[in-house]
Amino acid sequence: MGRRKEYMPRQDSKFFHFQRNLATKVEAKKAAWGIPDEAVEVLANHRAVYEPLYHKIKSRATRTPVDVAAHRIERQAYEKDIRAFVNAHIRHNGKMTDVERAGVGVPPPDREPSPKPRIDDIPWVELSPLGGAWIRVTCRRKSDQDKPSMHKYADVIECRYILLPKGQKPPRSVKEFPNVQMSKRAMFIIKCGDENAGLFFYGCFRWVNLSNPENNGSWTAALREVVS
Repeated sequence: MGRRKEYMPRQDSKFFHFQRNLATKVEAKKAAWGIPDEAVEVLANHRAVYEPLYHKIKSRATRTPVDVAAHRIERQAYEKDIRAFVNAHIRHNGKMTDVERAGVGVPPPDREPSPKPRIDDIPWVELSPLGGAWIRVTCRRKSDQDKPSMHKYADVIECRYILLPKGQKPPRSVKEFPNVQMSKRAMFIIKCGDENAGLFFYGCFRWVNLSNPENNGSWTAALREVVS
């Protein structure tokens, strides 16, 4: 749910110092951070080509159009490979701390969900028994007719459910449904357990805004399906 922060500098001078810091620290810490040599070599090769080109274009008085074009082409290629490197070896590297990530110029994402407006909608939900006591849940916005979809203001879909024998009515209040499952995806599986085969599944669903519970959507009516 956290938002990624843009880390790539726009100005050439700032990019020069960014890439130098990144390449230098990665080379020094690659063993501790578990980064393979071949990945580090990609940055080193770009740096060897890029830095002389940057020094050529720093002076407006001496640089040529050919110098500027060569610098721009190499910087674009370098940026592309830096982003691939960061995604593969920095952003989710369990051997690095957030402080170390920030130290190479890649700040960690915001840990708090981004604020979103109130959700004035309920999901359309379809339940499909799959056998093995599994139920597939498919959710979509009312405006989407043929594919699963999440509400643009929802972080997750919440399901509260209860399993009951035939003839027993579910509680009137969704708060009394004891089981809770959250999903970031509009299609997901609820595993009811083999021991509950033959029981009736009753579930209520709503769009959830994790940044502010007051902005959650309303619950659906209880939907029923046989656990098979």
